[in-house]
Formats: sequence, C-alpha cells, structure tokens
Amino acid sequence: MPVIAALIGWGTKLVAIRMMFRPQKFKGIGKIGWQGIIPRRAPQMVEILCDTLTGRLISSREIAEKIDGAEVAALVERPVRTEVGRITREVMAEYQPTLWNVLPPVAQDLIVERVQDASPDVVVRITESLAENIDDVFDLQAMVTEEFLADPDTLESMFLDVGRREFAFIRRSGLVFGFMIGLVQLVVWALFHNPYVMPLFGLFTGWFTDWAALRLIFNPKEPKKYLGVITWQGLFLKHRIPVSQEYGTLIASRVLTSDRLVRGVFTGKLSQKVVVLVADEIEEALRDNLGDLEQFVGVDPAKLPLLKELGIKELPGLGAADVGELPVGNLLGVVSSVVSGPVRGVTGTGLDLAHIQPMCNAAAADVVAALPSMLTGAEEYLTRVMEIQPIMAEKMAAMTPEEFEGVLRPAFQADERTLIMVGAILGFLVGELQVLMVEHLTH
Repeated sequence: MPVIAALIGWGTKLVAIRMMFRPQKFKGIGKIGWQGIIPRRAPQMVEILCDTLTGRLISSREIAEKIDGAEVAALVERPVRTEVGRITREVMAEYQPTLWNVLPPVAQDLIVERVQDASPDVVVRITESLAENIDDVFDLQAMVTEEFLADPDTLESMFLDVGRREFAFIRRSGLVFGFMIGLVQLVVWALFHNPYVMPLFGLFTGWFTDWAALRLIFNPKEPKKYLGVITWQGLFLKHRIPVSQEYGTLIASRVLTSDRLVRGVFTGKLSQKVVVLVADEIEEALRDNLGDLEQFVGVDPAKLPLLKELGIKELPGLGAADVGELPVGNLLGVVSSVVSGPVRGVTGTGLDLAHIQPMCNAAAADVVAALPSMLTGAEEYLTRVMEIQPIMAEKMAAMTPEEFEGVLRPAFQADERTLIMVGAILGFLVGELQVLMVEHLTH
C-alpha cells in the first residue's frame, strides 16, 4: 500500500505537469476535452510576464542609450553605401527628374558619391535621434508580446527551463508524501479492512500531494524554522540567483535578440513614426550640406556646389564648358552625355523645392525598409553592448519576494484548482483499482 500510494503521488504529479503544457491545441469531443494550461492561457500569461519584463526589468530607452551610433556606422559602412547609392538614384530620378536628367552621368555619380560619404554621419544622427525618441517610435511591450505569442515554444521553454528545479521537486515530493500517506493507509486498512479506505486514501493522496507541492514551491517567502529543527523557504525564492541568471539568458537569447529588436523598431506597428524621424534627419543633413535650399531653385545645375568640383561652369549643350581642370575620366563622361542626346534647357532645372519633403520621405521609407538587412553586420556589437542578460539578472535579484514570485507563479496559479482536482480524481481511480486487485488476489 505505501508503494502504491507513492506511485499515485508520483504519477499524478507527472500528469499534472504534462497537463500544464500539453496538448498545445484543444483535443477532445465537442466541449469535452483538454488543452494545456500554458497554451490556453498564453495571452493572459504573456500580458503578466510582459508587464513584469518591460515594467520592472528593462526599458527600450535603457537599451537604446547603450548604442554608439559611430560604432554602428563603422560596422555597416559597406552595405549602407550600397543601399544609399541605389536609393539616391531612384529617389532623385523620381522626385527631381528635371535636374537629374540634365546632369551628365559623371555629375550624377559625384552626387551619389557625396551622399554615400555623408551617410555615416546620417547613421549617427538617426541612432541618436532614435535613442532620444525611442518611447515615441517603439513599443517594447507590444514587440515582446508579439514574439511570445508567435512562438509558443518560447513561452513553454521559459517555464520549463526557469522552473525545472521546482518541477523536479514536485515529482519527488509526490513519491515522499505518497509513501507517508500509504503508511497511514496501511494501518487503517489493517484495523478496518473497509474497501472504501483505498479509493478515499487515493483521492486524498492525489489531492494533498499536489496541494502541498505547490505551496512548498512559493511559501514561505522568507526562510522559516519549523518544529525548531527544519528550516524551509519556498524553492523558487530560495533559488532566485540562478533563476535570475537563467531567465535573463532565455530572454536575451530567445526574445530580446538584437535582430528581433532591430526588426521590431523598423518594421513594427510604429515604424511609420520611425520613417518620419529618419526623413527629418535626411532633410536636415541635406540642408547642412547645401545650406539654404531655396537658393538652388531654378538655377543652372552647373552652379551647384557639387558640380563646381568637376570644373563644370556650363553644361554641354547649354553653352561652353571650361574643361581645363577636368580629369580625363570626367571629361569622357561629359562628352558621352552630349553624344547620347540633347540636354534640357536651363530654365527650371534647379531643385524642385516642393518635392524636397516628399523626396526625403520616400528616401526615409526606403532606408527604414533596408536597415534591418544593413544592420546585420552590427548584430554581434549590438548584442554585446545592450547587455540584456546581466541587466535583467541584476534587477531580478533585487526584486522583492512578491515581485519575484510573479515571474513563474502565473504558470501554476492558472487553473491550479483544476490540476489539484485532476490529481484527486486520478488518485481515487487508482485506489479503486487497488481495491479490485486486493479482492481478486484474496479470492
């Protein structure tokens, strides 16, 4: 009987733990069936977890302020130059067609090159602007919630990995408590030989071992001495240091990874605000390089500062060109533009000021769309400098017992009564089976 009772205690714990996570989708007939508690309550549990994660452990500003824009710009210079070159040609051709088409290819190349040379500074400015306005353009809690709900295995791993000591204790406690109850059952059976003893004790064993195990995991919150000999503290709180480190590692490696954070900022629900921010930085950089844009409206393109470096005083087809200072390659470029066809007249060939803002917006949209791939080369740096794991481990270790309990407690608290009831029912059925076995062996 003690052995059977121990097996009841152990078996009901295995079933209870299994029922917390499996099946991931509802299985049954009609409304009669079961779905794992964690998958079924995932939205509510994720909400609680994210409140703890983003409300007490880490913030988007705390992450963003650690990033050095100059370091990022240096790491992604090559892909940025490639993308900026492509974007510049496409945007100029669409939003400044008169000016762009009148320029010879060599002049277009020079403009693209100058924009590419300025791109590292723009990357730094965008990084700093994002850090300053991160709470307005990025919702960390929404991003974390989406990541958890999109990957049920991450949520399951969090409870299984962080709470593995507690789950192991639950299984072992079932054996110990069950065996001890079985000794009492043996005495009662020896005294009364009543067939109701075994199913009732089975029911009690299944119920009590579940109830006691769950209580011992979280209570008491502070070490407490019982009977003047035994000192006990809730296991989860007792192991808060390793739990904090493991929780931080899991979040840093499965949820708040550098690539997911980058994707969340530039493709998330608030990404349009990021586009506006980037557009402002691009327009400001344009004004920094050209000064007052109004002075270039309708001017002879040859008078633009960038073209003066080529030694072009007048464009071919519009008048004489002073090519005395031109390198051979640049001269060939100018000549080829003349041979390829007539060039438009001077009038109105300067910047179209009305299209400056739309041009910057279009460029910003393309830049934001391309940034996740461009920042691939900076992932290792971002992971190292953001320090997600040590920050979270340190803050979790400093939590109050009540706050710390909230990290894992939702997994056990949801449908806790249901789990205990299932344990009791299984214990009762095993006890009834035990009666049938005893009667069969007796007769």
